Amino acid sequence: MRNAIPLGLMLALALLPAPPAAAQGADQQVAGLLQQGQQAYEQYLDIGSAQNYIDQAIRLVQQYGVTGNNAALAYALRGVIHVWMGEESQAVEMFKQALTNNPNVVIPAAWGGPDIDEAIEKARRQLPPAVTYPPPVTCPGGAYPLPNGQCPPVYTPPTTCPGGAYPLPNGQCPPVYAPPTCPGGVAPLPNGQCPPAYVPPTCPGGVAPLPNGQCPPATPAVPLTRHTPVTEQLWNHPVPIYLEVNPSITIGGVYLFYKSPSDIGYQRVEMSRSGPGYYVEIGCTMLQPSAWDYYITVLDPQGNTLASEGAPDRPFHINMVQVLSPGALYPTRPDGSVVNDCGPDGTGAGQECPPGFPNCRGVACDRTCTFNDDCLASEICMAGCCKTPGDDGGGGGGGGSGEGIGLFFTVGAGLGVGLASGQAKEPKWATNVDGSSVYGPDDMYSAYDPVNFPHTGRQVVDIATGFALSGGAVRIGFGYFIIPELSLSANFRLAFPFDADFPWLVEGRLHYWFLSGPDHLFGAFAGGGAGLMTHMIQKVQFLQDNTLCGGTCDPVAKSYEPFYKVSGLGAIAFGADYIYKFNQLFGLGGELGMNVMVPEFAFNIDITLQMLLYF
Repeated sequence: MRNAIPLGLMLALALLPAPPAAAQGADQQVAGLLQQGQQAYEQYLDIGSAQNYIDQAIRLVQQYGVTGNNAALAYALRGVIHVWMGEESQAVEMFKQALTNNPNVVIPAAWGGPDIDEAIEKARRQLPPAVTYPPPVTCPGGAYPLPNGQCPPVYTPPTTCPGGAYPLPNGQCPPVYAPPTCPGGVAPLPNGQCPPAYVPPTCPGGVAPLPNGQCPPATPAVPLTRHTPVTEQLWNHPVPIYLEVNPSITIGGVYLFYKSPSDIGYQRVEMSRSGPGYYVEIGCTMLQPSAWDYYITVLDPQGNTLASEGAPDRPFHINMVQVLSPGALYPTRPDGSVVNDCGPDGTGAGQECPPGFPNCRGVACDRTCTFNDDCLASEICMAGCCKTPGDDGGGGGGGGSGEGIGLFFTVGAGLGVGLASGQAKEPKWATNVDGSSVYGPDDMYSAYDPVNFPHTGRQVVDIATGFALSGGAVRIGFGYFIIPELSLSANFRLAFPFDADFPWLVEGRLHYWFLSGPDHLFGAFAGGGAGLMTHMIQKVQFLQDNTLCGGTCDPVAKSYEPFYKVSGLGAIAFGADYIYKFNQLFGLGGELGMNVMVPEFAFNIDITLQMLLYF
């Protein structure tokens, strides 16, 4: 009888349940499969592979009874995929399973969204409310409370045994039971032996193995963005541009930069979110070019560049063609639809022809135009029609390139202003006895005694240095392009209003054209010549000396408002011109012309609008 109690106690301890090693190994496999599923979507946008990994994880959870956070995350990620596929009821059931395993389960940021949060809350509302029981009375030593709810008196054995064991009837402590210790803290089997340790295979990069024990094939690294360049599009059509961006990065903005080959700089437009990527169209324009250049830049929230497709010096090139090349596919939107055309003249369907399009809708032309860019690369714009050089009215002299060599004529009108200084010299304003005009009576000259008091001078008044109008200006020029970048010309300047002295200027110029493209001319010039320049001084007054007039000078003073100050005779010229060429014969633009007049100093600036004609 004395040996019955310890033997029964040892048998009971040996038969206590312990977590099986297979369940623990399955939990690790579930975690590995979830990691692979997240990598498949977040790094490679492969939703199909992500779903496969997550479905395998759920089968392991159900087969081995895995619970806890890994089981909750597996059901939650499968619910997210159901939401993406529009399967709301299946998604709610998966989220209920996830909340049952872990009410605080957390969805990864790349998988979340407002629609995901709404589905989780719907599942949470469908779960039965938790039953709240009053906390039980806890009695010392694990004793059960009495029917009156009070704890029984604590029995304190006379002898304290190790591990809290009760002493035997003889007052001695029972022998301490020491179960075998297995590696990794795994519980021993009922036969007292340790189960074999589970050693999962090790895969490169820490990737979890597949359920069959083999490592998954290595996936090649992909860039942050994915873009298929557009190389051809039908002329007079919008160009759809699409870019995929890895969802693991935080985006501040995605921008498309595009221009035609004749443009000086790129235009920028922000791309809009479309599915897992970003989309925008190079839209219809009234003046359709024959090609587009473009590149795309991805920025972070601070405005720093994260990734780019193409570059300003290495853009993608799109040829706008009448017929796509054999085998070429139509550029499409993200949903696979094809963009509609812009109308035969660059406008939307049903719109009237814009001004400057003679013979609209192909009445007398195959294609109407205003600029060279409206035509094909082999054509130029002549008299509102696209023509091939060599056709009637379409050939000669540099064609559509705008880089011809030959004569040209310019005429412009504008306003002049300058810096004047020095002295104002008195005009002949007084009337002599013989009816002629002379300087004032006190200028060493007497109108009453011209023999004894001959004229020997004129009054001079100092004027302050300052800016003054030189009036309206007309400039006419004739020149010759020696080469497309260099020209010589003669320029004539006429000004108004003017006084007795007529302002005129003739100068020679040497032009260097920095930009001489198909549609633009921009250059600087320098030269010199001769002429007179007048500036309108607000007011100049000449005072008369009555003592020389015998007290009879009339008037006492002579005032001029304004006074036309004359400068010259030599002139130094320099400035800049810009011309926009509508075709190879005609252009409009502006000029900033400057002159330094010597020896009577003045500095003048003319700002004029001018027209250019080629011969």
